[in-house]
Amino acid sequence: MSAGVIVVGAGQAGGRAALLLAERGYSGPVTVIGAEASPPYERPPLSKEMLADPNLPPPLLAPMEAYERQGVTLRLGCRVTAIDRDARRVILDDGALLPYDRLILATGGQPRQLPFALERLHALRTIDDVRAIAARADAGGSVLVIGGGVIGLEVAATLRKRGLAVTVLEVGSRVLGRNFPAPVARVIAERHVAEGVDLRTGLRVRTLTEDAAGVHATLSDGATITADFAVAGIGITPDTALAQACGLVIDDGILVDSDMRSSDPSVFAIGDIAALPGPEGRPTRCETWQNANVTAERAVAAILGESVPPGEASWFWTDQYDLNVQLTGDTVDGRVVEQRASVADGRLFLVLKGDRLIGAAAINAGRDMSVCRRLVAAGARLPDAMTEAALFDARAARALLTPVPASARPVDA
Repeated sequence: MSAGVIVVGAGQAGGRAALLLAERGYSGPVTVIGAEASPPYERPPLSKEMLADPNLPPPLLAPMEAYERQGVTLRLGCRVTAIDRDARRVILDDGALLPYDRLILATGGQPRQLPFALERLHALRTIDDVRAIAARADAGGSVLVIGGGVIGLEVAATLRKRGLAVTVLEVGSRVLGRNFPAPVARVIAERHVAEGVDLRTGLRVRTLTEDAAGVHATLSDGATITADFAVAGIGITPDTALAQACGLVIDDGILVDSDMRSSDPSVFAIGDIAALPGPEGRPTRCETWQNANVTAERAVAAILGESVPPGEASWFWTDQYDLNVQLTGDTVDGRVVEQRASVADGRLFLVLKGDRLIGAAAINAGRDMSVCRRLVAAGARLPDAMTEAALFDARAARALLTPVPASARPVDA
């Protein structure tokens, strides 16, 4: 009898891979091992809807009965401590030994840590993290958010809407410097300021202490800030400890091929930890909801001997106040052209290399983003008349397309 597939990591990618295997008729057993007590859930709502109301039901990927119905075994609240690749088995923290034919690593990432160990300093990665931050917000009136990336700004927006005084610190010269076009980041920053957020850039936290009155930060410019608590949102590091310990090739993630196979053909890596071949051979990782789903589908197809789905343009979104912002493709390495969207009050930012559309950003323009995602995936070249216009011509853009797959999530917003 087949030892089946073991999935290490019960997040979006791991849960999706397990359900796909069962739904597509994989004949062996499928087991998902997760450190958290919760079944697999989606992380995007944590910094938004769940932080706004922690009493909402967790955003589960699927109800428990869906796994039971598909014959997928969930082993939750336990950890894999080692992988024995020679024997094809994993070792759990309770000493159990589980054999596998194929192993899928979906261990995700861990929040980057500041060099301060304080009770009032929080990170946001899990449902428990959300509940801890929400409890602080219930008891306090102010928060210091360290990090002006997507997570930090989503936390800032949510807590500001809850009525807290919010200060955001960003070490870079602007917020969202990693992958947002400067004009888009400026719109988001201005919206935060308009909502009353104290937004400061180009500053580091030199010291951070706490007492009964809250947290006290000394900044690189000598200023001090006091708040009831602090939240750090400074990115994640891929959780590759298991992979490295068992000898897989690592380079800012687990190196994989286009089928998501690691340096061991029986071991796959998906989601945040998967480092795929990128431009000029450099490995690239992608920490998005879409990437979790796409890499899960590719690994499952390879395990089942099916055709691997064609690639998609990268895509993600963030919701802050009344702004829905979506990005696709390469949004940092080209010329940015701003246009009015085809929907009222929407804005579109086309990112071009020559006449080729390599990326795009949309603010409250989900329908136009749906078209742009397909244009980017197709490597479409845009005529001058289209890029020189003040208004995005969605009809002309669709005429440039040949059908390509898009992620299943609705993007109209």
